[in-house]
Amino acid sequence: MWQIVQGITSLVEVSDVKTDYETFRLHYTFTVGVLLTFFIIVTTKQFVGSPIVCDFLGSVTPDVINSYCWIHSTYVIPKAFYKEVGVEVPHPGIDGTQDPKEFRYIKYYQWVYFMLFFQAILFYFPKWLWKSWEGDKMKKITKELENVLLPEEELKEKFKSVTNYLVNTWKSHDTYAAKYFFCEFLAFINVAGQFFFLDLFFDGQFQNFGFKVIQFFESDQQNASGNFTDYVKGDPMIMLFPRVTKCIFRKFGRSSLIEVNDVLCVMALNVINEKVYLFLWFWFIALSCFTLLAVFMDCLLMISPSTRIYTLQARFHLMDEKDLRVLVRKGSFGDWFLIDLIGQNIDHMLFSEIVSTIAKKLTHDYKVV
Repeated sequence: MWQIVQGITSLVEVSDVKTDYETFRLHYTFTVGVLLTFFIIVTTKQFVGSPIVCDFLGSVTPDVINSYCWIHSTYVIPKAFYKEVGVEVPHPGIDGTQDPKEFRYIKYYQWVYFMLFFQAILFYFPKWLWKSWEGDKMKKITKELENVLLPEEELKEKFKSVTNYLVNTWKSHDTYAAKYFFCEFLAFINVAGQFFFLDLFFDGQFQNFGFKVIQFFESDQQNASGNFTDYVKGDPMIMLFPRVTKCIFRKFGRSSLIEVNDVLCVMALNVINEKVYLFLWFWFIALSCFTLLAVFMDCLLMISPSTRIYTLQARFHLMDEKDLRVLVRKGSFGDWFLIDLIGQNIDHMLFSEIVSTIAKKLTHDYKVV
C-alpha cells in the first residue's frame, strides 16, 4: 500500500519549473490524486470489507452465492424507495414485486474501480499532451536563472543568452501558446463531459445527483424527534447506491426442477461509493467553473493588449509599465505568454532586468501609447 501511495505522489507532484497555470494544475494534481486514492480505497477489501454479502439458506455455499450475484447484476424496485421501511418494505428499494419490468438492475458496481482509474487517465491526458508538446522549453530557457547567487560572470552569460534568444525569436511563440490553451480547453471539455460520461455509466442518474441530495436534505424529511432516520423515503444516495439489493439465483432442486430464489444482498461497497461520487459531483462542478473562468480569461487576454499589461503588472510589481507597453505593442500573444511563464520561474529582480533589456533592444522609442 505504501509503495502504491508513493507511486501516486510521484505521478501528481508539481514540477519545479512552471509551464502552466493554477487551474490547469488542479486537473492533473489534485483531481488525479483524489481519483487514484478513491481507486485504492474501493479496490482494497481490508478497508471497506467484502463488497457484497448475500443471504441464502440452502445447500449452496455463501461464496458461490456471493460470486454469482457479484458477477451477475442485482436489482431493486424503484417504487419501493418511497415506501416506509419496517412497515411496508424491509429495506429501501426492496418489496415483493415479481414483475421484471419494474426491476432496475444495478450493473455499475463491478466497474467502479475501473471507472475511477479511467477517469484519472482522462484528467491526466491534457497534461501529458502539453508536456509532450512543451518539450522542456521553459526549463531550458530558465535553467539556473532562478539562482541569483550564481557567479557574476556565469549569471551575465546566461542573462545575455536568454535576452538574445527572446529578441531573435520574437513573434514566433504563438504556436507554443496555442498548444497550451488547446490543452487547457481540452481539460475543460473533459471535466464538463464527466457529467454526461458518468450519467451514462449510472443509467441516467448522475447529472442531477448533487442537486437531488441538496433538495433532499433541505426538505422536511424528519421524524418526530427532529432527527433524520437511517432510511428516509426517496433518499437519492440510497436510490443510486442501494445498500441492499436482490439477486435471482436459479438451481436444480431434488426433483431436477429449476428452483428460483430471491436472494438479498448487502452492498457494503456502496457505502463508500455514494460518498466518493457525491464528493466528485461537487468537485467537478467547482472545477468546471474554475476552468471555464480560466478559458474566458484566455480569450480576453488574446483580444485585449491592455489586459495583458495589467496582468503582468499585477504579478510582477517591479516591472516598469512603459517596458511592458513596448513588449505588448511590439509582440504577439504568444510572446506575452512566454514572458509571463518566464517571470514565474525566475527571480523577479532579474526578470525585471530581462524585460527592460528586451524592450530596449526592440525599440529605442519609449513614447508608446
